[in-house]
Amino acid sequence: MKKIIGFVVLLLFICSESFAASWKTGWRLQRGDTVSGEFKVFKNLSIPLPAGEFVVVDKMSAESFNGIGAEGLTLVQLENNVPIKIFEIARAFGLSKWTGYLDPIIEAETFKPKTGGCRERQHYSYLKFYKRGAAHNCLIVEHFDVQRELFGSDDDPDRVFTAGIRNWVKKNKIKLPDIYLSSEHWFMSMLIRDQWILMSHMETPESFANYNVKFTTRDTSEFHPDIIGKHPEAQKVLREWKIISAKRHIDFEKAMKAKKQQLLDLGEFVDDGNITKQKSSDISGQLKKLHDLYKDGVITGYEYEKAKKKILD
Repeated sequence: MKKIIGFVVLLLFICSESFAASWKTGWRLQRGDTVSGEFKVFKNLSIPLPAGEFVVVDKMSAESFNGIGAEGLTLVQLENNVPIKIFEIARAFGLSKWTGYLDPIIEAETFKPKTGGCRERQHYSYLKFYKRGAAHNCLIVEHFDVQRELFGSDDDPDRVFTAGIRNWVKKNKIKLPDIYLSSEHWFMSMLIRDQWILMSHMETPESFANYNVKFTTRDTSEFHPDIIGKHPEAQKVLREWKIISAKRHIDFEKAMKAKKQQLLDLGEFVDDGNITKQKSSDISGQLKKLHDLYKDGVITGYEYEKAKKKILD
């Protein structure tokens, strides 16, 4: 629902990897497909998805004659025909041959756009970023006004990028909430990978924390930084959303293979103890699944020991 897909697709009209390389990853998904557990960004790297099953409701993909490609997916989780959780991911690739031309455009879309982007905004609840040259790593937390973003001014040139969502809403008689809690995660580093990747998570406050929204526009919402101080319950909900968003960003950085100096300092939300505890829990879960496979005769003792060593290492 955000305009992140539009940001990367714009590159195709301004100006190598091919789409054939996407078939083993989440990028191969088509409208109507379902997925749960994780989204496979690359062959050996995945991003965890929130609990539950997601359906692909929109997809954009294109490749220019210059070898530049872009693709994006919108996945939603429905409850009583209401999209309670939304996951979007988009990427542009094949940029390396045109960095001198494209870097200023990407920087402008990232750090100097008229709306949104990785820059201070009055309605943002949290912003942290790393920037060095064209490389960047950005986390944004905010609340999302559905009516404003999807059904705003008819002369908004960015409306073209939400047309697929609006058509899906109309065709399926989807009941849209007024406000989502939102986080955006942006990363690009040509030293690591010839790709610019953007991801967003959204969830209704009702689904996330059983919180009923009181005010339904971006600038009047109790989640707005200028107003939230008057709403202690909303403050608690937003604090938890920031913690979840920080953990998701750490997972995102891992999937991107971000270098140490490129990592964001999110210690105010996720301390080292929590990260260690989470890693320990993940390892325990993997070992249990592996043991069950061995116990059920799915794998041999040799395969079990080899896989166990790999997990513990």
